[in-house]
Amino acid sequence: MRITRALGALLLVSAVLLAAAEEDPDVVVLTKENFEDKIKSAKFVLVEFYAPWCGHCKSLAPQYSKAATELKKADLDVALAKVDATQEGDLASKHGVRGYPTLKWFVDGKLAMDYNGPRDSAGIVAWIKKKSGPPASPLADKAALAEAEKANEVAVVGYFKELKGAAYDAFLAAARATEGASFFETTDAAAGKAAGLSKPGVAVITNFPGEDRVVAAVKGTDEKAITEVVAKEKLPPTIEFTQASSSKIFGSGIERHVLLVAKKGDLEKKAGPFKALRAAAAGLRGKLMFVTVDLDGSDAGPITNFFGVGEADAPALVGFDSKASRKYRFEGAISEKAVKKWAQELLDGKLSPTFKSAPVPEEPKEGGVTIVVGKTFESIVKDPKKDVLLEVYAPWCGHCKSLIPVYEELAKKFDSVESVVIAKMDGTGNEHPDVEVKGYPTILLFPAGKDSKPVPFSGGDRSLGSLVSFIKKNAKSEFDLAEEEEVKEIKEEEEEEEEEEEEDDEEEEEDEDEDDDKKDEL
Repeated sequence: MRITRALGALLLVSAVLLAAAEEDPDVVVLTKENFEDKIKSAKFVLVEFYAPWCGHCKSLAPQYSKAATELKKADLDVALAKVDATQEGDLASKHGVRGYPTLKWFVDGKLAMDYNGPRDSAGIVAWIKKKSGPPASPLADKAALAEAEKANEVAVVGYFKELKGAAYDAFLAAARATEGASFFETTDAAAGKAAGLSKPGVAVITNFPGEDRVVAAVKGTDEKAITEVVAKEKLPPTIEFTQASSSKIFGSGIERHVLLVAKKGDLEKKAGPFKALRAAAAGLRGKLMFVTVDLDGSDAGPITNFFGVGEADAPALVGFDSKASRKYRFEGAISEKAVKKWAQELLDGKLSPTFKSAPVPEEPKEGGVTIVVGKTFESIVKDPKKDVLLEVYAPWCGHCKSLIPVYEELAKKFDSVESVVIAKMDGTGNEHPDVEVKGYPTILLFPAGKDSKPVPFSGGDRSLGSLVSFIKKNAKSEFDLAEEEEVKEIKEEEEEEEEEEEEDDEEEEEDEDEDDDKKDEL
């Protein structure tokens, strides 16, 4: 019976894989066995790391497939590929995948950059054609440079005596590896001079709205020197957060951000808070991202909700480390000296992170489950005399809603056990450094004892019996659970149901065999 079921499951998986291949005939499926060979099979390869259950991945799938087909028709040396990160965990970890979908751009078999471009087929194709085509556009003369500057906020100009040699190759390599800037090449001395180059070299010219034209010469001719200067100069000293600019901000490659959340008046050029931010940006540009958030605008919501700041707090200065997913709050009067010092400490990793907390509830329990917020986490969850099972949930999460009756029944069963606490925390409004949430619900057991580490619940079915067994296995305190026999009965009932299902399956197979015999007789 088990062999039959296993065979059926294998056939089902094979059918699903075959259907997926038929749906995406031009998208290469990568595994750890073929990854290295496949990304070297074409000069340019875009790889999507996805999860089958991810909504954004499902939305991207038809666009990605269509783009792959269009690029194949264009006969370019380009391939689009995908990796199921839930099946290829080692590949995902190796390439720093922390969310889905994550797309990465490979050139000559090597990782060149993360893809932060459009998510529609036309946009993907346009982005790839630009990246896989000539990395730098030619400038015939000074007038051509002027036109290039009008069309591009960031223009990287390489002036060479001739378009060959080590310096020129390094320039092209930097162009291929850089996002957010347009590269131009010229052998015209007048064009080079207009770009601030009296002799062969590379310069970065920026013309940001509301900012003066800035020319930054690159000291050196190697790829690293070029990319470092471009990374510093390709963003304005400060950038306003909007829906349109968010991808540029979070896709900049700069991990730590300083954000000034303020009313429009405090974001004027002569306003004190804005001048303080600009002063800090002058010395740390390219190392930190400096962002303004206009509370009078329509795009401030995601920032104010994420950091827990609003008009009552304005002007407020907050920091964010995107790699560690840590938030920071500036305290005190906003001055140039204070902001410079605080920003430098953010860069150096010397600041202590801050965490959100909802107000302490008037009623400590709901449905028998202890309510935890950020402000009460230490006193409840980190109590060294208690074993605490904590569910971190989201109010909108369907799985969390389904768990409510089971979790409340669990709390009821442990109500008489002094040493065990069944608790829950709304993860959308509360945070703590000991809690890392990768999905909802996240269930953790904090064993009794000083400095104990949380034990994640995994591999179970979140049934009452599984949760009770998990607590009994990992709790440090000794206890006698009332109605333990009832839990045992529940497990036995579940086993009986499974046996009944197997018997029903066997009967169905016997009926099918009889039908086959009758057909053979006829």
